[in-house]
Amino acid sequence: MAQLSPRDRALLHLFGLPRERLQDPPSEATTQEGISEAIGIPRTHITRLLRPLVMQGYMEEDKERILGKERRLKVYFLTAKGLSRCEELIDNLSTSTLEVVDNKGRRSVRVSDMVRNRRDIPVLRVLDAVGKELNLISAPGRPIRSNVPLEIPALIDREEELRISSEFLKSKSTVLVVFANYGYGSSTFLKKMALDQTKAPLLWHDLQKGKAAEDILRSLIEFIRERGCEGDDLSELRDKEVLLCFDNYHDVSEEVVDLFFDLMKSLADGKGKMAVTIRDETPFYNRFFQRSDVTKGQVTEIHLHRFDEGSAKTFVGEDLEDDAFHLIYRLTRGQPLALRLVLEGDDKSLRALLPNEEVRFLMYLRTKRKRKH
Repeated sequence: MAQLSPRDRALLHLFGLPRERLQDPPSEATTQEGISEAIGIPRTHITRLLRPLVMQGYMEEDKERILGKERRLKVYFLTAKGLSRCEELIDNLSTSTLEVVDNKGRRSVRVSDMVRNRRDIPVLRVLDAVGKELNLISAPGRPIRSNVPLEIPALIDREEELRISSEFLKSKSTVLVVFANYGYGSSTFLKKMALDQTKAPLLWHDLQKGKAAEDILRSLIEFIRERGCEGDDLSELRDKEVLLCFDNYHDVSEEVVDLFFDLMKSLADGKGKMAVTIRDETPFYNRFFQRSDVTKGQVTEIHLHRFDEGSAKTFVGEDLEDDAFHLIYRLTRGQPLALRLVLEGDDKSLRALLPNEEVRFLMYLRTKRKRKH
């Protein structure tokens, strides 16, 4: 396999970090420090490497707040042109193979298949293993398979909902459905539950990264086999203590509805559990369960609503002037996503949610902090 340039390595590093910019805060891996560490070049050289990629349209540069960091940092995201370049690089690897060693033994796998099918493994880790071996033997701990990066998020004002999800995990109910409007934090809530409230083996599948029934079924079958089962029957998971999480269920095909219905039926009255985030506006014909399933206790529902004023004030900061806060709350309608974008000063992303005039006013209001005496 031809050696990749540092610029291509930087693009492929970001390709392995899928993120919906309006949904989750960026990870430290998208910063200059994270990129330099991943591709193995000095931090002092990273700006000279990234600037041409931004100018040529392969990346976007922004400043955002990183979880755990006090100040905003430069972060980088792939553009459509950058994604296309990554796909081209991966296609060029279609004839290259590597040796994979996992709990099932040793086998030869095409590099392009490993990169596309195992999004939980950093792309550069796969590429750097060509000519050697990729060791995937699970260390003692919790098995997690995910098609997006996962970390325990900060969560505000969801105590009652977390109590319900905790009871669900201990109950005989099979499915937890989290309803919410766009931007109300359903993905964040589900991550908190899945990563913080249980240690069961976890499958996380974001439908925005694989919406076709074939993509979902492939993730399920691979997860089934990783649990030591030989076949590909969904009922194999019925008596396994596992949690299957599906994020961003919205406007799905009939095949996906049927697959989720079959999965719910296969898990019924067993140890395996399933949790799904669904948009409030999803029509009943596009759902995989019926009201009778809720009445019987097979399905548990949680409905996430906007922040109340007290929680919103805690979120944006108690030092915000009262009049400014009330105007911000009214304009954002207490939507958690909009409040976070105001707090971060991310007017660019906020314009996808609100009119330009309101965004400009909100950017002014966020600066109205109480004077310290």
